[in-house]
Amino acid sequence: MSHYSEVQVEFRDGAALVAALGRLGFRGKVEVHQEAKSLYGYKGDVRPQKAHVIIRRQHVGPAANDIGFERQSDGTYRVWISEFDQSPTGNNYGTEWQGKLKQAYGIEKARTEAKKRGYRVSEQKLDDGRIRLVLRR
Repeated sequence: MSHYSEVQVEFRDGAALVAALGRLGFRGKVEVHQEAKSLYGYKGDVRPQKAHVIIRRQHVGPAANDIGFERQSDGTYRVWISEFDQSPTGNNYGTEWQGKLKQAYGIEKARTEAKKRGYRVSEQKLDDGRIRLVLRR
């Protein structure tokens, strides 16, 4: 049985988180729940961890466990990713993927806030992989 480990990140906006996951290939594959739901392991076994935003194991990869984002009382999300799914020999949702998720979340959050303030937002992907947001009134 693969062990879950808690990942420390600062996600507060559930909609931006779901949009960021969509950017990383999970569009239409993310469950969102008001009440936290159980996560499942690679054998279909119920795990003690629960989450409000869930990518089910069939969308994660071979022999995968669910990936979950559990909303905390302070509004942040605790991220649950199994050690196997984080490892390069597993499904590779480790540090590099988590960095891409943070970047995608930042982009989505910035887009949302800029639009609230009346800006039109476009983005440019730079040669080094960074993304530049361009705001116009």
